[in-house]
Amino acid sequence: METHAHHLHKAPGNKFWHFFFEFLMLFLAVFCGFLAENLRENYIENIRAKELAKNLYSEIFADSINIQQKIEIRKKKESECAYFIAYVKDSGLTTLSDRFLPAFSWAFVQTIQIYFEPSDGILNQLRNSGELRYFKSSELQAAVGKLSVAIANVRNRHDREITMLEMYIRPFTLKFYDFSWYETFSQHGKFDLYTALNQKENALVKGKIANLDKFNRLEAENLASYYLLALRATLIGPYTRYADINHQLLQILRKEYHLE
Repeated sequence: METHAHHLHKAPGNKFWHFFFEFLMLFLAVFCGFLAENLRENYIENIRAKELAKNLYSEIFADSINIQQKIEIRKKKESECAYFIAYVKDSGLTTLSDRFLPAFSWAFVQTIQIYFEPSDGILNQLRNSGELRYFKSSELQAAVGKLSVAIANVRNRHDREITMLEMYIRPFTLKFYDFSWYETFSQHGKFDLYTALNQKENALVKGKIANLDKFNRLEAENLASYYLLALRATLIGPYTRYADINHQLLQILRKEYHLE
């Protein structure tokens, strides 16, 4: 009886340690499972971040080249626009210089090639899907945000330029531009205007100002001068800011993900 009573007295203590041990084992199993899952998720996120970084890098690297090309074209357009302004101030309008109609074309007709259209497919994916969180660097996230704003500013500026083009530049062109000269200059459609203007061996073609009796020097000068101001504002403002932010983002991506 004493032995039996002694056994009953010890039983609760044994059960406590038994249950504690089982709880500890269960806790460690859950905790280790949590750690393993967390490590797996971090590994997957790092792989995804590297993949997104590569895609983003490729996208904005291509745009870094494109923006510089468009800047050079715009500088050429500005130069020809300035020539047009100087010419109509006091030069002869009946017998035109060989450079006048090409300058007229650059200033008022050649428009498609001057617009930089940013690629933002990966940027939109990052914003809309929430995958921007994969980039742990706050500096990188901030740079991506700045680039999105820069792209919006470029497009808003394009809209303003196009509005001016439709309202003022195109009516002036339709009234005074020599489209017969253009037809011959482009070799009857063999070349687009941009290509024709860059053909160094292109034969000199004589042309005229259409409706010359209605051509007002001051109005033409003011219109071209105002357009030139708009072109310069776009280049100095949104285009230059985009190029700078693009360059900064490329540097950050190279640093964070060792991209080349």
